[in-house]
Amino acid sequence: MSGVQVSIVVPTYNERESIPLLRDGLRRALDGSWDYEMIVVDDSSPDGTAEVVRRMAAEDPRVRLIVRPGKLGLGSAVIAGFRAARGDFWVMMDADLSHNPDDLPGLLRALAEADIVVGSRYVPGGGVKDWPFLRRLASRTASALGRWLVGLSVRDATSGFAAFRRETLEPLLPALDPKGFKLLFEILAKARGARVTEAPITFTDRRHGTSKFGPREVVRYLRLCLALRGTRGRG
Repeated sequence: MSGVQVSIVVPTYNERESIPLLRDGLRRALDGSWDYEMIVVDDSSPDGTAEVVRRMAAEDPRVRLIVRPGKLGLGSAVIAGFRAARGDFWVMMDADLSHNPDDLPGLLRALAEADIVVGSRYVPGGGVKDWPFLRRLASRTASALGRWLVGLSVRDATSGFAAFRRETLEPLLPALDPKGFKLLFEILAKARGARVTEAPITFTDRRHGTSKFGPREVVRYLRLCLALRGTRGRG
């Protein structure tokens, strides 16, 4: 599978410190094994993230930049990246180093027998580092609530790290209406018939910047769960 091209979509907002480190991590994890591109979708970050990415792209043609006119949202940024993707396999991951590039080859290998591979904190071999107890509890509760309301079997339904076969996800793009940061949750609910599996990852709390998680995102997630309730059961 070493000749398959992978498109890695990374949404950014004020990530100038972490994005070069992520690029270096992807090089270490994928060089020599996978043909890939890194598509950075930046929402006009005031910290100059786009300029950092432009310099990266000047020295590495695998780095591509899409700049959007303002902060339009994480989910829609990922979709914009997917629309520009050239690869056969698509990946969504965060720019803040909470998703370890070393875990990515495991997700890609799992696509040999799946259409969607979720980077999971809650399967054997997965885990979370540097999170306080209440944040861990909130994450597990949200994932369990989503599984119950929408009828999903995935243990980490709120993950932001996943890999997809292009032919599975591309037809879904017009039907996606991302609200907040849980795009994967909506994809899982609407991808009827897709072969879904989970691969273990270790999630680490972000090293730079501030988290995008907050009360507003919790409310959006709950609204999404209610809106998607029963989706999996409709033909």
